[in-house]
This record gives sequence, structure tokens and C-alpha cells, in this order.
Amino acid sequence: MSELHLTPCELGFELYDGDRLVALYRANEDLPREESPKPCFHPIHTPSGTLVTEYRPKDHPWHTGLYYGWVHVHDANLWGGPWYLTEPRRYEHLPGTHGAQVHESFVEMTDEGGVPRAVETLTWRGRADAVLATETRTLQFEKLPDDTGTLWRITSEIAPQIDELVMGASRAARYSGLELRMGPPFADAAHRTSEGTKGHEAIMGTHARWCCAAGASGGAVVMLDHPGNPRHPTCWFTRKNLLGAALLMEGDLTTRRGETLTLRYAFLVLDEDPADDSIEMHYAAFAS
Repeated sequence: MSELHLTPCELGFELYDGDRLVALYRANEDLPREESPKPCFHPIHTPSGTLVTEYRPKDHPWHTGLYYGWVHVHDANLWGGPWYLTEPRRYEHLPGTHGAQVHESFVEMTDEGGVPRAVETLTWRGRADAVLATETRTLQFEKLPDDTGTLWRITSEIAPQIDELVMGASRAARYSGLELRMGPPFADAAHRTSEGTKGHEAIMGTHARWCCAAGASGGAVVMLDHPGNPRHPTCWFTRKNLLGAALLMEGDLTTRRGETLTLRYAFLVLDEDPADDSIEMHYAAFAS
């Protein structure tokens, strides 16, 4: 059976299963500052080749596949696009207010035991490139039995470089955090959660340990929240082509200098819509 492996490239790295591309990690790409540049995954493919992600769509070019987007960080926008202003209660573009999550280096990149792992350092920069925080991001990938898909583990350790790092969601739609913009095969995905709630409209803003989105013509993805994360089980931000762990939906989160905010998520990329007991098995292993 083929194994997963990483191949460094100009943008960052590619994840392969044998000779088949699973995903591209765009760690360092030259994008307009108003899009709040940030490392991201695109494309992401299921084992049979179904495209999961959409990258820089015309309506929201700051949506870049699978990424961390933080709307309010101190006084900067690390998500991209317009801010929602409570007065006059509309979205507006505010030049000079966008920050960036800047890739610094890969301090580790290995394929040991067929379980590829990359450790990345980043700097969060705000207005005028002020340093707000540093981050160590660990990305680990495992192949599931019988070529049914892959399990990703994404861990971020965020260390403020200012006295108080205040992170907040959009003041209107409440989005912020680990977000997946899904492409055409998932454009009208069927969402469900660990709590039995179904449909993106019903799930929006509810709490659950995991959320699954199944494509209409095959393929599925599952995002899992770790019990060690703040505000577990997380709220979810869901639209028909969006799936996000909305850590900040119910309020701002403050981390002080000398503290570390650690976030852990798992992500399943599958060919078939999994049974709930299969997801629960993966969740138990992830949470242990």
C-alpha cells in the first residue's frame, strides 16, 4: 500500500499518497494585503480525486481553502476583506488595517513511519507590520485503512508579543477561526453534527464536538474540536459551502503576554460519507 509523504515546493509543501496529490500547503504566497495573507491548504482532494476546496473565489478572494482566519486581532484584520462597522451597521473596506500571518520557516519536515509531519513558525503582524504574536503550527497526516481517506491533526501554539492579545469574531456574521471554503463538488454540502443536528442553517451557532459536511456527488470532510480547546465543544459557523470551528462566536478571547493559547483540531478527508460511529471512533482517539 502506498504511503503518505511530503515534498517541499516553492509555496510550502505538497502532501502525496504515493504519486497522487492529496493537498498543497501554501505557506508563503504573495497576495494583496487587503486579503490578510495567511498560510492555507488548496487544493485538497479526496482519495478518488474529488476537489474539496475553493481558493480565492471572486465573491470573497480572502477565502483560501482551509485556513485560520482571525477577524479582530488587537486593532487589525487577519481574516481579509471589509470590516463590519457597528456604526453605520455595514461592511466597509478600511485601508491600512489588514494584518498577515507570516510564514517564517519550517523547523521540521519528516515522513517518519509513513506519518508525515511539518512544524512551522509564523509571526502575526498587524497594522504597519507591528508584531502581535508568534505561532508554532504542527501539521500531521495519517492514512486511514483501506485507502478510505486521511486524518489530519492541526495544532497551533500562539504566544502574544503584546500585553493583551484580544481576538474577536466578525461583529455581524460572527465568523473567525479554522475555516473551510468548499468548492463546487461540495457547494451544497449536507452538514450534520455530533449532537444530531442536520443542515447548515440549523447548525449555525450551535455547539458540537464535531461537524461533518458531505458532498452531493460523493466525498466528505469532518472537523473535530479537541476537549482541551477553550470553549469546548465549539460553536460552528456553517453555510452551504462553509465549515468552520467558530471559537470566537460567543465573545472575544484574551491571551496575555507570557501565556500560550493552544488550539487542536482534527480534519478527516474521506471518499464516502462516514457513519456516526466511525466518526466517534476517530474522535475518541483524537481526544485521548
